[in-house]
Order: sequence, then C-alpha cells, then structure tokens
Amino acid sequence: MRGTVALALVVAAGASACAADDGPPGPPTPVDDRLPAGFPPMPVAEDNPTTAEGVALGRQLYYDARLSPDGSRACASCHFQDRSFSSTGVTGVLPHVNLAWSTFFLWDGRFTGTLEEAMIMEVEEFFGTDVERLKEPDLEDMFEAAFETREITTTRAAYALAQFQRTLVSGASPFDAYLEGDAGALSAAERRGMELFYSEDAECFHCHATRLMTDNLFHNIGLDADVTGTGRGPVSGRALDDGKWKTPTLRNVAVTGPYMHDDRFETLEEVVDFYAEGVVDSSTLDTLVPIGGYGLTAEQRADLVAFLRALTDESYLTDPALAPPR
Repeated sequence: MRGTVALALVVAAGASACAADDGPPGPPTPVDDRLPAGFPPMPVAEDNPTTAEGVALGRQLYYDARLSPDGSRACASCHFQDRSFSSTGVTGVLPHVNLAWSTFFLWDGRFTGTLEEAMIMEVEEFFGTDVERLKEPDLEDMFEAAFETREITTTRAAYALAQFQRTLVSGASPFDAYLEGDAGALSAAERRGMELFYSEDAECFHCHATRLMTDNLFHNIGLDADVTGTGRGPVSGRALDDGKWKTPTLRNVAVTGPYMHDDRFETLEEVVDFYAEGVVDSSTLDTLVPIGGYGLTAEQRADLVAFLRALTDESYLTDPALAPPR
C-alpha cells in the first residue's frame, strides 16, 4: 500500500509541476489510495476527496510551525514518524496511524466526529491557527493547487491535514505478510503469541479487533481500583463510563511506548505482566478482564511480546512520502 500511494503522489506531483510552469494549476489529481489487504473501506468525506495536491499541502502543514500563532510548534513537534507518529516527550500522545477509521479522538474521546471535524478542532482550538501567518507565497501556491483558490481558511487547512492523515495507513508488518500467505514471516514464538492473542486465554482480540487492531471504543481494563471521575465518564456524564479509556491500536506498538493513557508502563513486558497478574477490580471493570489478570506463564508472556513486536511496519516508519517535505 505504501509504495502504491507514494508512486501515485510522485507522478501527480510531477504533473502539477508541469502545470505550474505552463500557468495556473489544473484540477487536483485524485489519489488511488488502495488499502492493505483485509482493511475495511476507508471513510472519505464527499466534500474532501483525497488528492495529490491536498495531501502535499497537508503534509507541509503537518510539519510547518507556521500552523501555530507564535511559530513554536507543528503537529510533528509531538508526533515522530520513527515512533509511528507518537511521542516520548508528552504524556498520553496517541499515535497518528489509521485515524481515518476513527470517530472518537483522544484517550477519553472528548472529541467525537469525522476526521475533517477533528482536524478543524486541531487547527482552530488546539493550535489556534492565525491564517495571516499562512499567507505566504509558497503556501498560497499549495492552497491554490489543492483547492483551486489562493484564499486560505482554517477549514481548508484542516481539510488538507485530513487528506494527509488518510495516507497515514500502516498495514505491512510481518503479521500481515503471514496472513497473506508468507508462512515464514513469523517465528515460532511469534506464531505462538498470535495464537494466544486470538484465544480465550488472553482475550486480546476482543478489543484489539480487525486488521486495525482496535475497536475504537472504550474499556476499563483494571488499571486502578478508584476510577471515580476518570476516563470516559466525565465526557459522557455517565458514571458507568468512569475508568474507561479508548482502545489504542496495536499497530507499531513496539515503538509507541510508554503505554496507557498516563504512560505508566515503560515496556511491552510491563504491559503484558499487568494483564497477566496486575488487574484490579473496580465498579466498571470490563467483564472480559478477570480480576488479578489472566495468569499467563513466563513463556506465554514472552510469546505475546514477540507477537506484539511482529506488528511493526518498518515501511511506515521510514516511508519518505510521510517524512518532512524537502
């Protein structure tokens, strides 16, 4: 998938450059965003189709500190590609991967909506973008290429970011290769870990569901005994949601630590140890999670960690098409 999209963007970029030499740019070029095998259809807004020019603008803005009023930060200030667009410096940063399928954003889901609406919130509320700072010739040219107008608005900036986010798709790990028929893609330990992951002995697959490796919902997994006023509860206004946090994707999980909403676990081994023997009871504990944990053996824990590491998509972490623009 990564190579297909990158090639489409390169070809389209070349076409746009030729158009720029000959006069005003033509209509934006649609991107053939073929998805990895087994992925569900990607939701795309009717008023924001993915185009090469829109993605290029979104990529520029993602890495551009002009998005912030004082020029001090960009999206990429907290989201690093080699960490699956997550961060080690800021607590509770969810990775930017496969967000196109999300409708709940942030750990407590305090923002609900489409990807476009989420990016509008980012631009207007999180960054407080001053469009006057974006009115420079290089960006005006890119806005014209993407939206056929040099008028810059926060909505168009957000729509471009949403288009770039739709290219942040990860689905080329050894696990995926194994599912597509490469029997040698996983080691014996990784295969045992996969079997455990999808068994009732560990129950991982219930929440980390489908090829997205998340159900995009909220669960109390037994981190704390006192969950009053935490997690989803204050957002929904329902006490039965206290202690429930969004299920993070396990895509590239080996590089996205620390783990949990508060970064309490430094390593995957600590996470698996918690599930094996550290689960505590509370009023809203998920029924699939046993008090005290799953009682996994040392070998089972090691196998599960091995499988989790096999969810790393190296091409996603190194794809030049997702890196800072030159």
